[in-house]
Order: sequence, then structure tokens, then C-alpha cells
Amino acid sequence: MNRLRRAVLALFLLLCAAPATAQTPAPAPLSQQQFDQLVDSLSKAVAERLKNGPATAATEPAAPKAEAAPSPAAASPPAAVPASEPAPAPMMRMASEEPMSEKFIEVLDRSDDVLAELPALIEQSGRIPRLLDAEMNNGRSLGRFLLLLAACVAVALATEKLLRYALRPPRRHLANRVTGAASLWALAALVSLDVLILAGVWLVTHAMIVGFFEGQIPQAHLGYLVLTSVFYWRLYVLVFRIALRPNMPQARLAEINDAEALKVYRWASALILAAIVLADFRRILDGIHSPPLVVACATLINSLLLTGLLIAAAIAIREPVAKWFHGISQGGRPGPLVAGLARFWLILAIPFFLVLGMARVYGALTTANSLHEAIVMTMNVLIGLLILESFMDKVCRLMQADIEITHSRRERAIEALMRCVRVAILLGALTLLFRIWAVHGVGMMDMSGYNAMAAAALPAGAILLGAYCAWQAVEYFTQLYAAPAAGGLPGHQDTEDTAAPTTASRMSTLMPLLRVTMLLAIVVMAALTVLSQLGINITPLIAGASIVGLAISFGSQTLVKDIVSGVFYLVDDAFRVGEYIDCGKAKGTVEGFTLRSLKLRHQNGMVHTIPFGQLGQITNFSRDWSTLKFNLRFTRDTDLEKLRKTVKKIGIELQEDPEYKEDFLMPLKMQGVADIADSALVVRFKFTVKPTRPTVIQREAVKRMIRILPQQGIEFANNTVSVQSLGGDQSAAAAASRKAANDLAEKAAAEAAATG
Repeated sequence: MNRLRRAVLALFLLLCAAPATAQTPAPAPLSQQQFDQLVDSLSKAVAERLKNGPATAATEPAAPKAEAAPSPAAASPPAAVPASEPAPAPMMRMASEEPMSEKFIEVLDRSDDVLAELPALIEQSGRIPRLLDAEMNNGRSLGRFLLLLAACVAVALATEKLLRYALRPPRRHLANRVTGAASLWALAALVSLDVLILAGVWLVTHAMIVGFFEGQIPQAHLGYLVLTSVFYWRLYVLVFRIALRPNMPQARLAEINDAEALKVYRWASALILAAIVLADFRRILDGIHSPPLVVACATLINSLLLTGLLIAAAIAIREPVAKWFHGISQGGRPGPLVAGLARFWLILAIPFFLVLGMARVYGALTTANSLHEAIVMTMNVLIGLLILESFMDKVCRLMQADIEITHSRRERAIEALMRCVRVAILLGALTLLFRIWAVHGVGMMDMSGYNAMAAAALPAGAILLGAYCAWQAVEYFTQLYAAPAAGGLPGHQDTEDTAAPTTASRMSTLMPLLRVTMLLAIVVMAALTVLSQLGINITPLIAGASIVGLAISFGSQTLVKDIVSGVFYLVDDAFRVGEYIDCGKAKGTVEGFTLRSLKLRHQNGMVHTIPFGQLGQITNFSRDWSTLKFNLRFTRDTDLEKLRKTVKKIGIELQEDPEYKEDFLMPLKMQGVADIADSALVVRFKFTVKPTRPTVIQREAVKRMIRILPQQGIEFANNTVSVQSLGGDQSAAAAASRKAANDLAEKAAAEAAATG
């Protein structure tokens, strides 16, 4: 009966567990001995639960598993049973929840214990003078030690003061040299002198440590700690000195005045000193082997004091720091991000300092300092970014202040280089922040895992940075040879005082096409290379892109024709930006073009967009030189030799005119008689000028000829036939004839100017 009852119970439990194990692979059949052991363990568990009553069974559904765990059959399952089953999932959730609650309870309990150690902290602090007595320090008394230590600190600080005073003339000279882009060397030299001064402080402190505080006695350990802390204090302060320069406004990176710079510098120096002193006190407690709760109590008090000092300092220097942030604009107006940061930085800083203090308190109570260290390192990274951005902004301001190199090649090259450096710094900062929080902050991975991921991601990041630098190089060269905007209609201005437009060079015309082509090439190559570095097979992508490109080529033959035609037009140098051309379908000034079409600006203001495939024959009116020929009508009895000499003088006057002399290639001259009409001689004139404004010069030449030729007795012809009537007024008829001839000459000159 017992065996039958066990078999029925086992069968019932297996049927109940069947839905739960439906998703797992079927286990191998059990042997008779294993089956008996399993039934015995389950029977004992059920019997124990029935004894406890239904209420316990309802409230503790996981008890059978807990009771069955110690049994031999459950502790060592058969090898054929799968190791992973769905049942342990609730146990894993409970295991993940229990440490959190236990950690919270531990923090609360430990906080009471730590606060209760305040008297012990005072007692441990009183041990320090006793450890520095003469008995434990080779006969040197505490008073002599303190005097010696104070003298060493004073000597170290005095060394920095004396070196700074001795180097004041060259430092002031270098600060006065900070006036343009060449002042980068002056800034670098100033930083070098500051590093030299700090090196002198290090030599002095190291010499005093070796001379007075060498050995294993407590006074030697304390002297070493204090002197090294003095050096590190001056080292950290040096970073703010380089950025603020309280007495050197020319070399100051922050855009604030002297009083504000001095205020920020003093607060930063005081905060750094306070943080080092508080940290040294904790190290002393560790050095004298104080109990861990006492050290935690000291850390708790230090955290509260330092957090209060940080918040007080932030409130005290809120306006200078806001101006500092607002001045970071890369030589122009600050963007919305910088303006918002300058306005609300205090609102962001105070919660950050509070979180920093809470992290220090949590670390003191749980002996887990990773979060606090991550926040401190994050703050150091942000301060470094602020100083580097201030340096680059200072360089931009210096270049803009230097009028001689504004918009020059040197300025553009420095700006492009600074953009590349800025992106490299940001990538490095993001990588460092990820490492800080992934490894030290939240413990998402260990250093080996991070190194493996960094080894895979570093080539991809380097490729992206190289792609950005390549694009900056393309931008630099395309802007260097960029085509000027078309400012008018070459050779077809409506007024005489219209300035001559600037015609782009061949390189400037090709720059837009080269820029787009290089951008596409850089993006495609960088994307494919990064995907390949990340372990993605790019062969299907290349094959798919080839098929898609072939399909587009077949489906858009007109587009391909336009693109190819445009490439050959540009290779043939058929036109440039700013030139006046006639393509048969339209006339106008070339304003620009894309991969597919050309834009022409008509003299009346309309813009013609013509695909390259429809251009056809190109007539360029603005290339190399322009020869204008025009005809004027004179009376049949005109002295041609006198006309030739007079026109030659007019041409010489035009060629010597300061307004037109740069345009002339060949002067105005009479070419000869072009035709003989019934009542006039048609004489042809010509001149050769640069193709910038030929019609302006033609109008000026005709205007001078109309004014000067009649004064020399050379009359323009007319189409009227003079008829003398008997008894008529001959003088009146002659005057009317001359007036008509002059009107006709002016009309002919205007027509010649219009047709030229």
C-alpha cells in the first residue's frame, strides 16, 4: 500500500507539473532507485505541509521546494535531468530583491552605529598628538616637529612666490604678446613658465621630504603627507590659474573681468585646500589604525562639510561663472545650449553637489566608494572640458581681433584644426565618462570586459574621427577656392556706374561638385568601414547597393544623362560662375549649378534652370577678352583723315582715364568706311577690352564722340533730303537740317550701343 500510495502521489505531482515543463525538453527515464528516492522526498514534503495546516500552505507556496532541497535526490539530481528549468526564476527574483532590502537595512543600522562613534572620533583624534611625541620619534618633540613642518610648508609656498616674482618680466612680456593668432605661442610659453614654477615647488618639497621626513616614524609619515598635499594643492590650483589669470587679462581664457577672475580663483583655491585637508585627516585615521566605524564617522562629517562648502562657493561665484559660460561662443554669439547653461548652471550644480555628498555618505556607511569616485571623476572631466573650450574660444577671439588675417588661409586652417581637436576631445571625454560609470560607477562590467569592448570600438571611433577630419579638410579647400556670388550681369549692366562683377576661376566652379562628391564618398566609406570593424558582413550591402544603383541607372536615363553631361561641361571649362553665356534656350549670368542642372540669371531678374542634358551649344560672352564693333553715319563730305585722328585722340583719352584704363586691351580706333549710302558715309569703329563691362565703355566712347566730333567740324548724317524753295529762309532750313542730323546721329549711336 505504501508503494502504491507513493506511486499515485508521484503521478499526481508529475501531472500538475506537466504544463510547467511543457516548454522544456523531455528528461531521460529514471531508474527504479532514483524513482523511489524522488517519491520518498516528495511524500515527506507533502506530509510536512499537511501537518502545518492549510493556512501555512496557502501563504508559503514555495515551502515544498525549500524542504525538498536538503534531500539527497534533490541536492544531487540525476545527470540526465536538465540543469536549467523555468522553476528557479521566482527564486532569482527573490534573490535580487533580498540584497536590496538587506542593503537598505544595513545602511540604516550602520548610520546609527557611525553617528554613535562621534565620541570615539574625538578620542582617536586625541591620539594623534601622543603619536607625535618625542618618545616615538627619535627624541624630536612635537613642538619642534610642528615648527619644522610649518617652516617647510612656508618654504614651499615662498619658493613658488619667489619663482613667480623672478619670472614676472618674461611673463608680462608674453602676456602683452597675446594680441592675434600668433599669440598661441605666447600662451603656450606662459603655460610652460607656470609648469616650470611648479617643477621648482616639487623639487623643494621633495628635497625637504628627503632631508627632514625620511624614515618610518610617525612624524616622517605626517610630514610626507602634508608636503605632498601642498604640492598637489598647487598642482590643482594651477589649472584654474591658467584659465583665470587674475593679474593678466590679456592671457585670460575666461571672458570675465579682473575682480571676477580673482574671486573665482580664490574660491577654487580654498575649496581644493579644504578637500585635501579633509582627505588627509581621513588618511591619518587610517594610518593610526582607527576602527572602521570611526573612519566612517570622519568621512560622514567630511562629506557634510565639503558639500556645504561647494554649495556656498557656487552661490558666491554664480555671476562670474555664468559670464564665463556665456563667453564660450567660439568668437560669435553663444548658442542656445551655452546660453541655457550660463543661465541655469547653478540650478544644475547644487543638485549635483548634493548627489556628490549623498554618494560620499553612502560610501562611508557601506564601504562602497565606487559611486562617489565616479561622480568626482565626472566633475573633473567636466572642469577639463570647460577649460579646453575656453582655450579654443580664446583662440577664436584672438584670430578675429587680428584684422590682417581675417578670412585668410591661416585663420581658416586654424579653425578647421580646432574643430577637429574639439571633436577628438569630446569623443575622448565621452569614452572616459562611459568607462567611469560602466566600470566604477554602476559596476556594469569589469576592466577586462571594458578593455575587450574598447578594443573593438576604438578602431570604429578612430575611423569616424578620421572621416570628420577628412570632411573638415574638404570644407577648408572648398571654401578656400569657393566661387564668389554673382553680383551682376557681366558686360550687360543697366547703368554706367555698376561695379564690375567678379568671375569665378575654373577651380572655384568645380568646387561645389567636388564637395558633394567627396561628402558622399567619405560618408559611404566611413559607414562601410565602421560596420566592417563592428563585425558586420558588408558584402551583401555592397552587392545590394550595386544592384540598386544599376536599377536607378536604367530607370532614370535622363538623370544620368544630365549628370554625365554636366561633368563633361565642367571638365571642358565651358562656363564658370559669374560668366554671361547663351545656351540657345536662354541667356544669363551663371549663378550656380547642381549635379543635374544649371542656373542662369537673366538681366531682367528671371532665373532659368536648365538641365545639363538640354544645354547644347554654349556661347560664352565673358571669357578672356571682348571686341566691340559699331557703325556711325557721317555726311558725304566728311574728312576721313581728320575723323580718324580725332577718334584716335578720344581712344587715348579713354585709355588714360583711371576708371577705364584697367579694362582696355586695344584702344578705340576707326576701322574704315563700311558702306556708302545715298546721303551718308557709314564708318566702323572698334576697341578691345576685358569682358567685364564692354557696353559701359562703348556707351562712354559714343558719348564722347557725339560731344567732340561736332566741335571739330565733323557732322553726323541724316536721312532727310534738303529742298530749297524759292524765296525761302535758307538759314532756317540749314538750322533745321543740322538739328535733324544731330538727332539722327544720336539715334544711330543708341542703336549701335543696343546692338553691340
